Amino acid sequence: MEGQNRQKSEGVVILYKIDFLKKIKVKNYIILNATVINFILDLSNELKKQKKIYSYPELVYLMFWCSDKNLKNLIKDYKTDKLRLGRGLVFHICAANVSTNFVFSFIFGILSGNSNIIKIPTKETKEKKIILSILKKILNFKKYSELKKNNHFIQYNNNDKFTQEISKICDVRIIWGSDNTISAIRKFEIQPRSIELTFADRYSISVINLDNFLKLNKKKKLMLANKFFYDGYSMEQMACNSPHFIFWVGKKNLDSINSFWDDLFYIVNKKIIFENIHILKKYTNLIKNIISSEHIKNIRMYSNFLYTAELHNTKNLNNIRGVNGTFFQVYLNNLSELEKFVSKKCQTASYFGFKKEEIKNFVVKNHLKGIDRFVPIGSALEMESDWDGFNFIDSLSRIVTLK
Repeated sequence: MEGQNRQKSEGVVILYKIDFLKKIKVKNYIILNATVINFILDLSNELKKQKKIYSYPELVYLMFWCSDKNLKNLIKDYKTDKLRLGRGLVFHICAANVSTNFVFSFIFGILSGNSNIIKIPTKETKEKKIILSILKKILNFKKYSELKKNNHFIQYNNNDKFTQEISKICDVRIIWGSDNTISAIRKFEIQPRSIELTFADRYSISVINLDNFLKLNKKKKLMLANKFFYDGYSMEQMACNSPHFIFWVGKKNLDSINSFWDDLFYIVNKKIIFENIHILKKYTNLIKNIISSEHIKNIRMYSNFLYTAELHNTKNLNNIRGVNGTFFQVYLNNLSELEKFVSKKCQTASYFGFKKEEIKNFVVKNHLKGIDRFVPIGSALEMESDWDGFNFIDSLSRIVTLK
C-alpha cells in the first residue's frame, strides 16, 4: 500500500490509500431520513439538466427512480411505529456490466441509514463520468456535509489487501459480480455480527401468452414490441434483468411470432446504430452459443439488428446468453412447462397476457427456486428495492425494539 497516491477523477475524489479508513466517520441514521431523500431528489434534478440525457437509457432509469413520486411510494411502504436504523458501515463491491450499478447500491445504502464505502469499477463509461461529476457537485453542498464525511467512493484494480482491510471493519458487505468474483472475495472474513449480500450471475426471460397476443390489433402488437425493445436493447443485454430467452406459451403460430420479430426489427432499425464492435461481438457470441449447445436451430438474422434462434430439448439455460439483440425462442403448450427451464440463476421474467393470479399459482404449485421478479414486458430494467429476493432497506437496516 505504500507509494499509493491520492488521485482525483473528474467526479468525486478516488482514494487509493487505505489510510483513509482510520479517518472515516461511521454513523448510522434512521432509514429514509429527510436529508437523504433531499439528496436523492437533487441527484434526479441534476440528471434532468444533462444535455442529451435521453441518449443514456441507464441515466434515464436512474433519474426516474430518484423522482419525488417514486420516493414517496417507497416511504409509504415503511409507515410503521418500528424504529429502524442503519447497520453501520456498508462496503459495496460493484459490477462493471451496468454503469449505474454503483450509484444504485450507494443509494440503497444511504436510504437504509448507513455510512458507505463504494468500490466503483475501473471501467470508464460516459455514464460513470456524468454520475461522478454530479455526486461531486451535490456532496459539496453545505447541507450534505455530513453525507460527504460518511460516504467514500474508491477505485482500485484488484488489490486483495485493500479488500481485506475494508472487509474487516464493515457491518455489511455487498458483492455484485460473477460467481468467481464472489468466491474470491469471500475468502476475506467479515466480523461475526456482519452480514453479506451477494448478487451473482443471473439470466432473465420473457414469457408471452400466444392466445392473448393473437387478440391484439396491429398497433398494440407494435407497442408490445416497442416495450420489449427497451428491455432487450437498452443495456446491450449486459444487465442481469435483460431478457435472453422468450417463451411462447400456447398453440404455436409462426406467422404471428414472426410478425413480432418483424415489428422489433422495424423499431431497432429506427432507433439503434450499431458500431462494428457491437456487430462483431453479437456474431461471435452466436457462434460460441452454437458450438456449446447442439440444441440451437432455425437461426434468423435480421441484418445486423436482430438475431433469433430456437432452442430444442434443452433444460440448461445457464450458459446460453444473447448480446446486442440476440434472443432464443422456446415454444410451450402451457405455463406449467416453464418450470423445467427455470434454475436458481433465473432472475426476472417479463410477461404479457397472463393474470397475476395465474403467475402466483404457477410459482406456488411448482415450488420455484428461481425467478425473483415477474414484471410486465417493458419494466424488466426498472430497479426496485426488492432485488434478487432481498429487500435492500430491510436487509441493510436493523430494528430497535421499544416496549
